Amino acid sequence: MLTLVAMLVSADPLAEAKQAFAEGQYVEAERLALRAAQPPREGTALYLVGLARFRAGKPAEALVALDAAGAAQDAPERAGWSFNRGACLYALERFAEAEQAFLEAAEDASLARIAWVNAGFAALDGGSPERAAQWAERARPGASEREAVLVEELLSLVAGARGRAEDEAAEAYRQGLASFDAGRFEEARAFFLQAAKGDPTSGRALLMAGASAWRLGEREAAREDVTSALALRLEPRDRRTARDYLDRLSFGLRANGRGLQASGSAGVGFDSNVLQVGVAARDVSGSSSTETASAFAEVGLGLVARFRLSDTLFADLSYGGTQRAYALTDVHDYSLQLHRATAALEWDVARRVRLGVSSWGDLFFTGLSDFRGLQASVSGSAWLALDESDWTSTRLEVSLAHKEGLLSEFSYLTGQRLDATLSQELRLRTLGLTAWYRYREDRIGTLEQAVTGGTTGMSQTYVIPFAWAGHAVGASARLVLSERFDASLNAEVERRGYLGDSYLRVQAADGSEGEWGRRRREDVRFVLGPAVSARLSSQLQLSARYELLVNTSNVDTRLADPSGACVAPDYRCHRYDYTNGNYQKHLVMLELGATW
Repeated sequence: MLTLVAMLVSADPLAEAKQAFAEGQYVEAERLALRAAQPPREGTALYLVGLARFRAGKPAEALVALDAAGAAQDAPERAGWSFNRGACLYALERFAEAEQAFLEAAEDASLARIAWVNAGFAALDGGSPERAAQWAERARPGASEREAVLVEELLSLVAGARGRAEDEAAEAYRQGLASFDAGRFEEARAFFLQAAKGDPTSGRALLMAGASAWRLGEREAAREDVTSALALRLEPRDRRTARDYLDRLSFGLRANGRGLQASGSAGVGFDSNVLQVGVAARDVSGSSSTETASAFAEVGLGLVARFRLSDTLFADLSYGGTQRAYALTDVHDYSLQLHRATAALEWDVARRVRLGVSSWGDLFFTGLSDFRGLQASVSGSAWLALDESDWTSTRLEVSLAHKEGLLSEFSYLTGQRLDATLSQELRLRTLGLTAWYRYREDRIGTLEQAVTGGTTGMSQTYVIPFAWAGHAVGASARLVLSERFDASLNAEVERRGYLGDSYLRVQAADGSEGEWGRRRREDVRFVLGPAVSARLSSQLQLSARYELLVNTSNVDTRLADPSGACVAPDYRCHRYDYTNGNYQKHLVMLELGATW
């Protein structure tokens, strides 16, 4: 009895499990190893459980045992354990995990080549013949005869897979082109992505996938596809096309693309209030007529050159000129010609942040028969734009201008202008909305205008300050009605406070002076402008627009005065105001435009 107990105690289940495993008795080896899976040999026993289960054709259960062994205090040696985990994962068709496990095993020089080969088989079955070839070439130098056979087998399978993948990719690409040409862009994108998977070193399929996404309005997906395409092999022409698509998917100057463009326009219209003042005899500069409505004709010319200086730096150089000529003789002198030259530079600082600067010069001329210079100005601006998403952008811009009256009669137009504008843009598929706030200071001069036909023996001169500061808010919308038609609407409200008092300076025959009707002008302006346009061809567009301007002011000769206002010495009554500041203006115009 004592001898039997001693024999039972001395039996070693782990040693018996190893013996059973060596004899191919895997079920018995698993049973015995599980009995032995106790500290301090828990890890060793569970490792044998895993090996026995794998040999018995149970890779899922084997993986559970191997992971438990790896977590035990006496965990098995790392390289061999990783190799056997890789074998289980491969059998379970978890190829990406298997590839990673074999690569971990390759850190042991004694296992490196066979582990690289197995990683290659996992990569190949996982759909990446390129990585499979990479691991095969890694294993080839110094391979044993058996290892060399496995390397050549892997390379042969890689070549076959590449051939099949290229054929499948070529067919998918052809089907994608057919769907794209037929306007089935969702279907086309699926084919192009399939082609890109079959030929992952070429960027052309991804470029076309991005083009399909762009036509579907999926800007983020389009940007990802095109950006990925640029990182792969592309022909020079395709690379230029990819950059052009990225321009279209961007905002600011970059969205305008690159190249040269010319434009021209011609139109006719009617302006109900050319002088933008109420009807008062003195408003027409001595003219005997109080008629301020006139038909007009207008022509314009534009030139622009757009440059991509780098993948993040973009520039525009442009010129624009317009001439408006009024038909009514009494307002010929208000016909206006404008020339503007602009240079702008914008830098894509980060994925959604843009910084820009611009400088421009304006030159104004007035009159027809008495054509002469009116004003010149030089301006500069800087802006910061944040594109929060593909749908919204916020922009802060500050600009400063110096203006100069070109003749002595226009010297009051000399001064500086400061603008600060904050805007928010919303972009939908067929609708664009922009809301903005602007602060403006226009610090130009003061006009002194003598009054003719006044009281005998008394000289009278209106002192009219033109400098003002104001706050404005506005919004604009553009709606794409169809492929050929679109509509827009602009609205603005501005409150202007003039920076000096206007008054009538009166000098009596005895030399004494008085200032009558001194008043600090305050205006509120409302502007509304709807428009519609139709594309007649790829180069011609016909537009019709209407503009309403309503101005309310505390300076107007028609306003009623409180009792006792119009008495000496100040005569603070509206009859001595220099203009009628409450008025409306209606403008309609039909214009034909062309671009080249």
